[in-house]
Order: sequence, then C-alpha cells, then structure tokens
Amino acid sequence: MSNIKLFAIYDADGSLLGELAYLWRKCTGHAECSLCDLSHGWNPLGRRGWRQRKGATASVSWVHRDELPSHVSTQVIGQLPCVVIDRNDQIEILISSKTLQACDGDFDAFDRLLGKKLRALNHKPTPATQSQT
Repeated sequence: MSNIKLFAIYDADGSLLGELAYLWRKCTGHAECSLCDLSHGWNPLGRRGWRQRKGATASVSWVHRDELPSHVSTQVIGQLPCVVIDRNDQIEILISSKTLQACDGDFDAFDRLLGKKLRALNHKPTPATQSQT
C-alpha cells in the first residue's frame, strides 16, 4: 500500500522567533512567502477560506520549513514556498513557488489549482507502474 502525503511548505520558520523574524523581514520588504499570503495574509489567524478549507486543501499538511521531515527538506531547498507530494519518500513538487505567486493571494484560485493538479496525478501512472519503452 502506498503512503502519500501532501505538504504546503512555507518559506518561514514555525517558531515564535521565526514568525517574528519573517514578519520583520516582510514589513521591511526583505521577505515574501506567497503561501503565507494565501493562507494568512496579514491576519495571524488565517484567511477565512484557509480556516474553513475542505476538499483537496483539507488533505494538505501546512508546515514551515523547519518542521519538515529531513527527506522532504533536502529535496526542496531553494524552492520554497511550494506544495509537494510525498509518495513513499519520493518527493515531487506539485505547485512551484512561481505558480503560488501567480495565485496572487487568492485562496480559491489556489484551491482550484491544487484540485486540478491532484486530478492530473490520478490519471498519471506512478514511476513504478509505467511501462518500459
């Protein structure tokens, strides 16, 4: 049986000090995390759509870069923020940082994009099942 996990990975640390450091850098124009903009914006409790997520977004683990399992963090260095799928420790980026930026803070746009990516995965053979040509 396959072990599949989805991670939405913030380009920020999850500790209180990490959050404050990110906020300071964001306010001074030295940091940006498009995933933070999607889920929280300037609201520390999160945007309404993110708090009430359902469907595809409900199955995502929203984590900070310092909260990742090591096998995931080594695969995404320099590519944060992003959304990845972890299939039995095989990591694939589903939504890149650039694509997250294109959502422009619109959580509904992100939700539709994630659903589209997941539907495409369901129609794509996994590397273990692809025929050799």
